[in-house]
Amino acid sequence: MEIKENKVKKWFGTYNGVRFEINNWINEYDNKEVWTYYIIIHLDRIPNKHKPKTFWLKGIKDGKHVFYRYYNHHVLVDLDWHGGLTYYNKENGFDGSEKIIKVGCDYNHIWNEERYYDLKTVKGEVKETIDKFLTHIPDYKYWCRGNGKLYSKKDGLIIKRQFNSKEYFGKHDWFKKAWAEKN
Repeated sequence: MEIKENKVKKWFGTYNGVRFEINNWINEYDNKEVWTYYIIIHLDRIPNKHKPKTFWLKGIKDGKHVFYRYYNHHVLVDLDWHGGLTYYNKENGFDGSEKIIKVGCDYNHIWNEERYYDLKTVKGEVKETIDKFLTHIPDYKYWCRGNGKLYSKKDGLIIKRQFNSKEYFGKHDWFKKAWAEKN
């Protein structure tokens, strides 16, 4: 039996209500550093007017493999990805569960070979991608940490990187104070 340690470094976060993941590792083939980043899109948070079902791409079987024509989706390809969109995966949504996709890009292109990237640089590009996503879907819903319901950004506050709805937290003094400062 052969066994190897996975040496991928991973960072997870949320920016403006959209989850993301950043990965970094050394490619064993050529001993070069590789970066990737992904955004995680919950289709139930996309209002119907933006056609959330179109983000759940139909798989095309090629032998034993399935691939997706993500490069034809007008929103996904237009998100200012580093080197273009190169990854699409259905993370959740089978047997009736919430549909979630993970889309992303990599820094493993020929034009990246002589360039240096670090976490700060990649985080900046993640923010740009999410900002562009939110220009397409400006009313992407936020998940309230208190009751688990979905809301528009105007219906609550982001405090310590978590969304707090006015409906759930509005009676608390700390929320009232923060709401007054915002408005």
